Amino acid sequence: MKTRLLAILTVTVISLLTTSYSYASLNLNNQPLCPTLNIQFTSATTSDNEAQNIANIQAHISYDRNTINVQVTDAYPNYEGYLTYTIKNVGNGPIQFTAVTVTNPNPEALQITTTNHAGTTLQPCQNTQGTTTMHVQPTAQQGRQYNFQIRITAQPKEPTHPRTATWWQNQFQAYLNRNGQPNIDAATLEQYLDQIDSQSPTFRFTGARNQKFQQAINILNSPTKANSETKLKAQLLALWLNQAAEWTTGYQVDGKTAQQIIQGSENALTNHQTSRYDY
Repeated sequence: MKTRLLAILTVTVISLLTTSYSYASLNLNNQPLCPTLNIQFTSATTSDNEAQNIANIQAHISYDRNTINVQVTDAYPNYEGYLTYTIKNVGNGPIQFTAVTVTNPNPEALQITTTNHAGTTLQPCQNTQGTTTMHVQPTAQQGRQYNFQIRITAQPKEPTHPRTATWWQNQFQAYLNRNGQPNIDAATLEQYLDQIDSQSPTFRFTGARNQKFQQAINILNSPTKANSETKLKAQLLALWLNQAAEWTTGYQVDGKTAQQIIQGSENALTNHQTSRYDY
């Protein structure tokens, strides 16, 4: 009974690690889902610092909704205008901002600062806000009109998905044999192992970095004819590593999350459960 239970758990963990590759690129109708990159400014409001109604700042979103055109009229030294805007991801895939571009044709007269969205990620239908401050320099001429633009560029965010036990084994092996190009730096891999060591009842990683890496390899390198417990430990460690790397978010097998599968597998290994098993 114990062998049968561990075999079922092993299949469950492998299912999450391997089928996620295909699920990540399919929609509910099992058709290839091509992510569309589409971000838009959905609102732009302005205000200023003056008590008298002399200068004015206005903002208009372009027709394609990718640019905000700002116009300042009757400007005078030390006048400040403020812009608050909202950006929404209206595409069907996550996007990551790469740059915030402010086109200022009159840098000698206007000092412009804006929210730095670089690196920010938006999921589909998610939005974020930003602010821009425009300050008219003390040396600027009285009563002038100025214009500037704000534009945000983004790229599709590469989807993350759990990696297999073999993939993780190759990461550690690359540092020991100096063969191959690892995707994760050694310090981060060691950090993952230390994190797992502190949270898992099953796994212990001790000694120098290379010793820890070798211990991980010994677990992940499960022979074809290994028993069910050995195979489960290999897949469980891979799942732990994926969770440490935050690559399990949103993935489930038979309605169970990665954390539930980890907890259930740990319980089966440490408590020697053979006739009863609860996630």
